[in-house]
Amino acid sequence: MLSVARLAAVLAVVPALAFGQDARPPVAPLTILSPQQAVEAALTVSPALRGAGAARQAVQADALQARLRPNPELRGSFENFGGFGGRQENRAFRTLESTVGLAQRIELGGKRSARIDLAARSGEVAALDFTGVRLEIAREVVTALATAEAARRLVGVERERARLAAETLRAARARVEAGRDPLLQAERAEVVRATADIAAERAQREVDISLADLAVLIGVPRVELAPRQAWFDEIGPNPGRPVPTDPLARLSGSPELARLEAAIAQQRANLTLQRATAVPDVTISGDVRRFGDSNETAFVAGASIPLPFYDRNQGGIARAQAEVTRAEAEADRGRSVLVATLVAAEQRLALAWRSADTLRRTALPSAEQAARFATLGYGEGRFSFLEVLDAQRALSDTRAQLVEAIQAFHALRAQVQRLRGDLPAVSPQPVNAPNGSAR
Repeated sequence: MLSVARLAAVLAVVPALAFGQDARPPVAPLTILSPQQAVEAALTVSPALRGAGAARQAVQADALQARLRPNPELRGSFENFGGFGGRQENRAFRTLESTVGLAQRIELGGKRSARIDLAARSGEVAALDFTGVRLEIAREVVTALATAEAARRLVGVERERARLAAETLRAARARVEAGRDPLLQAERAEVVRATADIAAERAQREVDISLADLAVLIGVPRVELAPRQAWFDEIGPNPGRPVPTDPLARLSGSPELARLEAAIAQQRANLTLQRATAVPDVTISGDVRRFGDSNETAFVAGASIPLPFYDRNQGGIARAQAEVTRAEAEADRGRSVLVATLVAAEQRLALAWRSADTLRRTALPSAEQAARFATLGYGEGRFSFLEVLDAQRALSDTRAQLVEAIQAFHALRAQVQRLRGDLPAVSPQPVNAPNGSAR
């Protein structure tokens, strides 16, 4: 059964025309020529990257806000008017005293500089998160493209399996008609051919599903693969032992590793801000007062400062200290996890390369020769039916294993590049996304 995500991917590429007369015509698919072009298209239109960019812009807005000083305060008061009893002039506005002035809160303890520093540290974390999203999109796209190309090649493997099964069926029927084999052999050959046809049909459905998954990752309605994907066969030389030998040195370009240190700096900046917040601010004011009974004017100056008897931001400071400790602990754990993940991925990559190289240079030529000899010899009566089936099955299985080994190699190489912080080079050609293919 299809998962919910795969079902959504399939529905996403169904032509809109099928849902009503007023629906738009289907959009031309994006033709994928190479992994670089697919990554370039994803980085251009991917909703995930747009979301990460919006998060980075939000942090940049926080940095803008952190630089702003407190606004001045306009104050006014009116006294000694509209009374009752006593002097008659107090009942009107003859003795009105009006005061108008400005008050300004002055931040002490380095609050503004601490806010700016915290915003800068948060911006570094957001930038590293954005880089991580770019790398993850690239890894997912390359992996999905390798899966789609492998699925398409497996269709060829299954069709070749079906072709060989059909040839064996014809040979089996000829031998049955000549009385050289029992009817059971032809029936078994018919079963093998029918099974191969079903497998070829299943492989074709996997191609459609893989292309739908790839379209969702890129962020376009539909994609299709160019007829030739030469990059899939290029696995390069033996990766050998990774250099430099220190895994942490190989992770020097990893945004995850840099983010661990940036998160510690961010929490330390927050601790500095919380300590600065404990320092009371001074508010100074200057007013002009008008006396209604004498029409005289005077100036009034004042200052106020909270007395930190109770609230000295003890909780905020304690929480910030705990967050620093947590960030340092997560950094220690995160470095160990990154190193272990990288080493395991590099080892699996080397194994996938050796598997693909051995299958291509040794196993596949031997399987092809064995299947060819068995098929020719069966018609001459030199090999049994079971020997022919075994030889053909071994050939098809070897071809499928080679495709799967190459697919695993590309997926693991994309993972290693993701961990090391290497973004695949984008194609210099423009990409018509989402309405066309690259030229």
